[in-house]
Amino acid sequence: MVSLSSRLQSTTRSEQWSLVNAVAVLLAAGGALWLRTAGPLLVVGVAMLGLLVWAERTRWTPDGSFGIANCVTTVRIGLLGLLPLTLPSPSVLIGVSLFIFALDGLDGWLARRYGLTSEFGAFLDKETDALFLLLLCGLAGFRGALPLWILGAGLLRYAFVVVLFLLPTARKTETRASWARYVYGCMVGALLASFLPYPGLYRPLVAVATAALLLSFGRSLWGIVAPHWALGEP
Repeated sequence: MVSLSSRLQSTTRSEQWSLVNAVAVLLAAGGALWLRTAGPLLVVGVAMLGLLVWAERTRWTPDGSFGIANCVTTVRIGLLGLLPLTLPSPSVLIGVSLFIFALDGLDGWLARRYGLTSEFGAFLDKETDALFLLLLCGLAGFRGALPLWILGAGLLRYAFVVVLFLLPTARKTETRASWARYVYGCMVGALLASFLPYPGLYRPLVAVATAALLLSFGRSLWGIVAPHWALGEP
């Protein structure tokens, strides 16, 4: 416990938030499974993102403003709330999801273009991505299009964060790689396909994309842990 406390003290506020967020979402997943609805995931996930915005209110961007890039990410968060409402109309759900996915590329570009990159913005962006993926997994699983194990694919990001904090490594967050973005995009595409009436097509796609996602997180974890072990650190 002392060791974990020391690790927490050496991390940034955003990294500490990410651990609390991961635990909160994992607990919400238990409630979602019990209620057979993605509602708890949405409520807890959005509430935790709101907590991040409040906790980092003095460090949103280098100049202290909220910034246009973070505004775009906030729009994406708002659109997540529409996903359960669009469930009766798969075409609308797919359309809203594709719009959310398209905005994902825009916020990062704006941050780099206008010099608004920050640790807060990076966490807000990637945790919004994680919540988006988790909601798609939950909606697909609870409507019966996919087995409920698909929820585990959406929870990989949160389990990854908890494992990082349990390991005695200095780094408590990963570096986002281009190949990881491609895997994420493939997973989103496979999940969206599950809202179409073609199980013979989307089930193999989801299985392959899930395996790729698992390998992606495993590769990220190894990239953090391996240098630590190579130095012979305890």
